[in-house]
Formats: sequence, C-alpha cells, structure tokens
Amino acid sequence: MQAPDQDVQIKQILTQARVLPEDPKKERVVLWKVFRNEAEALEYSHHILLEPDQKIVGGRGTDSVGGFFWLGIEVADLEAWGNTQAIQLSDPFDGNDPKGQGRGPGS
Repeated sequence: MQAPDQDVQIKQILTQARVLPEDPKKERVVLWKVFRNEAEALEYSHHILLEPDQKIVGGRGTDSVGGFFWLGIEVADLEAWGNTQAIQLSDPFDGNDPKGQGRGPGS
C-alpha cells in the first residue's frame, strides 16, 4: 500500500497534460492503463509494484469520448528490462462495450 505522500505524487502526475505514449520504445514506457476518472487511476496506483529502476508516469488528456487519465511504468533501461515485444497497452474502455469497460460480456 502506498503512503499518503505517494498519493500526492500520483495526483500531481495526473494533473499534467501528457499524451499517451506514441513511441513506447523511445519513451521507455512498458505498460500503461487509461481511466475515465481520477479516483480509479489513483486506486490502481496502489497496486503498482516498482523495481528500483522504474517509475510511474502518466497524465491527463482528452479524446473523442471525453477526458481521461493514464498511468504507466517507465523503465530506466529498455534493453535490461527485456523483450520489447512484451510492451503492453491496457485500456479498459471499449466503445463497443461501454458498460463492461473491457470486463467482458455481462459485467
């Protein structure tokens, strides 16, 4: 669980206008997740476990649906991290399944 000052740091990250990673290899961002509200992003941050050479990055933006927040993991050395084919985008919003939010049918 994160300390209260870590919540403050995450909230500061989420107030920054920052686009989603366009070139994950260049930006060294290996995982990111998009949220439609800040509270969900903050809650998600409590479950992120970092290695010493990793840090949380993110921000806020807008798309055709509306505002969003995102959090990701940036690594210091992509080569040391491993296989760049394993870079993973995770966006729970599915325009074809807005109620399920990526959780599958019947959610």
